[in-house]
Amino acid sequence: MKNKAALLFGALAVVVAGVTIFNIYLNHNISNTTASKQIQVTNDSLKEENKELKKQLSEVRPSAQEQQKRDYLNTVHQFIDVSYHREKEGFEERKKVAKSIMDKELYEQFYPSEKFVYGDSYTSTPNDVQLYVQQYDGGQEEVEVIAEFTNHLVIKDENVDDQTHDIIKVSLRKEESKWMVYSIEELKTEIMK
Repeated sequence: MKNKAALLFGALAVVVAGVTIFNIYLNHNISNTTASKQIQVTNDSLKEENKELKKQLSEVRPSAQEQQKRDYLNTVHQFIDVSYHREKEGFEERKKVAKSIMDKELYEQFYPSEKFVYGDSYTSTPNDVQLYVQQYDGGQEEVEVIAEFTNHLVIKDENVDDQTHDIIKVSLRKEESKWMVYSIEELKTEIMK
């Protein structure tokens, strides 16, 4: 009888241990699944909140001062595109834009002849444009912007393929509620290896 009791006790102990281990395993899996679902729900919630905040930000109108800054920075970007991006394709369109954002004297420096014929072998493309702005307090009629960019120059006829690092100072003046580029100064141009 003692043997049966010991055997029954041993079997009961094994069953209790097995059930306990199985419960721990199930609890661990349920915890991981629950934590994973909670993280997913939190992630979805944060994505939705981020989307809503981006929508609100896009609906906010900039202050007058910020709008002025955006306007003259946009003009500088256009200026770099029409004066440093050179190739036959799109030349006439860039020329029209240049005339609308440059004063007459500067325009004639970049586009000296109305009958200029652009060759197929020459291209120049500005990249990685960074603009550095003087403090703009609003109401100013003139501003200066430092522009830093790389320029990829290719002249097929002469087997030239160079990259230059350029830094220029662009001076703008407000004329009839729009910004016009009236002067540039090349501060640095170096060929990159």
